[in-house]
Formats: sequence, structure tokens, C-alpha cells
Amino acid sequence: MKYAVLLDQVKTYNPSTYHATRNYTNGDVTAWSPYISRGFLNPLLVMEALKSKYNKQAWIGFMQQMAWREYFQRVWQNKGDFILEDLKSNQTDVLLKNLPIPIKESRTGIDAIDVSIIQFYKDGYLHNHQRMYISMLHSNIFKAAWLPGAQWMYAHLLDHDPAANFLSWQWVAGTFSSKKYVANQDNINKYTNTKQTKTFLDTEYENLPNAIFDSSGHLKPNLIAAWKQSEGQFLDQPFELDTIQIVKKLISKNEYPIFDLGRLDNTLPFCIYNSFNLDPLWHAGEKVNRILLVEPGHYAKFPVAENVMQFIIDLGVSNIPDLQIFVGSFEALKNSIDKDVIEKMGSNENTIIKINKPLIYFKEHPTTIHYRGIQEERDWLFPEIDGYYPSFFGYWKKCERFLK
Repeated sequence: MKYAVLLDQVKTYNPSTYHATRNYTNGDVTAWSPYISRGFLNPLLVMEALKSKYNKQAWIGFMQQMAWREYFQRVWQNKGDFILEDLKSNQTDVLLKNLPIPIKESRTGIDAIDVSIIQFYKDGYLHNHQRMYISMLHSNIFKAAWLPGAQWMYAHLLDHDPAANFLSWQWVAGTFSSKKYVANQDNINKYTNTKQTKTFLDTEYENLPNAIFDSSGHLKPNLIAAWKQSEGQFLDQPFELDTIQIVKKLISKNEYPIFDLGRLDNTLPFCIYNSFNLDPLWHAGEKVNRILLVEPGHYAKFPVAENVMQFIIDLGVSNIPDLQIFVGSFEALKNSIDKDVIEKMGSNENTIIKINKPLIYFKEHPTTIHYRGIQEERDWLFPEIDGYYPSFFGYWKKCERFLK
């Protein structure tokens, strides 16, 4: 998508019905999250646009949901890779170590969930309530360890964000909240506009912990038949993905502009982009070298699928002039561009030779803590509120003081 087209959407969006309908899968949501997560659309710009046209009652619900994303980012800043571990308490009642096959293959038997997973593989989008339903089914009904499921969902989301994704999964699994989240078939029918009955979730809430497994931890016989499980087969399997091989395939297939020292000007600064900073306004109009850094180490920890990687690269290449793609570590990139720049000053008799290193700019983010150069701040809705807050609502109470 072109940046100008997205801005037109922001300018014409009316947030008045957002809060009342956002929990319904056909609610009045924006689908801007892939662009906000990529650092392409500035959340501050969005909120200023909405506040300039509508009163507080119209935009406050939208603002609160934007604040959830910012809250998760602050937790990530403070906890680092601990967001990949049980953060507050250990996940309990775990029977499966990996991703349940019925979820991966979209054959759980819950129509609203299966349809959403099929569509998810195609377009990389899931409504927030669908994310909660899938993660609660995975972690609290199938009783699978939450991390493999969170990695699978992250890999296919166009709006993937480690903080929001992994901490939301922990919230559902009860490792970052006071209790586990569950929903029965009535709840799913209500918010997905379906009328399905007689499923393993079509029961009272107190029965949900044993909806799939009996009290001894064995899969119920009627579900063995439904999921075609036989003796010796596992109900789950590891999730694996090699994103760097995907990137190399995409570069070859699409002839993307790859890193070329011959096309660089070492006398100019370097702006380093990544999948969380594709801001088309960053140093716009300035003469700089623009590099999209694709680090194997990052994608080994946070792999993403082919359609997601293509979305990232296409978004950057089509909106950021002269962007080149470098596949490798930041250190390798720095070694490639960190050449001496000789500057001569004065007359021939009194020439002063000054040796400089190229300037390297990057934006603050948990994924850039190992970058070296000039760090620039991101735009926050609430820059005054940083640090770690154990709960969102404690954080939100602080934020409300700054609302106008």
C-alpha cells in the first residue's frame, strides 16, 4: 500500500462506533495494525488526526486499544527476552509440548475458528477476538504449552509484534494475568455471528477444562475419531520455519534491490531500517543511504512466513526511495559501510585532512539494542509513561492524566 492511500483512510475514519463494535468480528475496526506494527504508520499521527475531528467520547475507546500496544512495548523494553518465558507465574495443567495439529490444519471442529485460520494463512490477518479464541483453545482447552502456538501465530501475522503477540498469549494462558481466559461456544457464536451447536465447547464454563481430555489426561474417544488420531500418533508437532531461506527466495524471484557497495555514497549518512521501522517520513527528503537490514539472528528467534516477509519488503521498497536490502548481522553491515571518509579543508599549502566514519542512524526499539550509531527515539502516544507496570490498567491510569 502507498503511504498516501493509507493517510486518506486515516483522515476519513470515524471512530465513534469502534468501542461498541470492536469485539465483533464484523465490527468497525481499521485493519491498520500491520502498518502501525511495521513503524510505517505513526500512532501519534493517527490519534492527532482523530482528535482534530471528533470529541473525546468518540476516540477514547480507540485510544485505549492503542495504549495496549504501547503498554506491551514498555513491558518488552523492561523485560527483554523474558517475554518468551512464563512472566508472572508458570503455566499450569500442560499436556502437550507443541502446536496442536487440529489448530495448525484448521480442523478443530469449531467452524468460526477453522474458517478464520484458513483465511489467516491467506491474508495474514486475524481479528483480535479470533486471536483470543485460538490461543485459549490452544493453551487452555488443548492444554498445550503456549509458546509454540504463539510462535506459529506470530509467524503468519502481517502485524506481528513480539510484545503484543507473546504477552497476549501469556495473558490468555494465565502466565501474565490472574487467571486463564476461556470462552464457550455461546460466546464464540455471539462475537463471530455463527450459530454452531453440539461442539466440545458447547457446554458450561466449569466443564471447559475437560472439554477435550478426560480426568486422566487422555483424549476423549469421540475426538480421536474426529481428528483421525490413531494409537501412536501425536496430537501436536513442533513448529519450524526458515525465514532466511524464504528471504533469499523472495529476493531472487522479485529482483529486489539488494545491498550494493557500488551504489552507496560513503560521504552520506546511513539510515538503517528493519521490519519494525519502515517509516517513509524518517529523514525524508535528505540525501542518505537507506538500508533495510534483515538479520538471520533475529529471524531465527522470531521466524515469519513467506507472505509476511514479502509484505515487509514490498512495503519498504515501494515507499522508501532507493532502499537496499542487506541480509546479515548489523555488525556485518557496519563492517561493510564503516569505511574512512577523507575530508580535505583549507588551501593546498595549509590542507587539513580529517578522517571521518559514516554516520549511522537507527530508531530505538528492543530489536536494535545491539546497533551502534546515532539512536533516535520512536514516537509514543504517552512518552511520559515508561518503566514496567505489572498490569495494563495501572499503566492506563497514568496515561489518562495526559489525555486532553
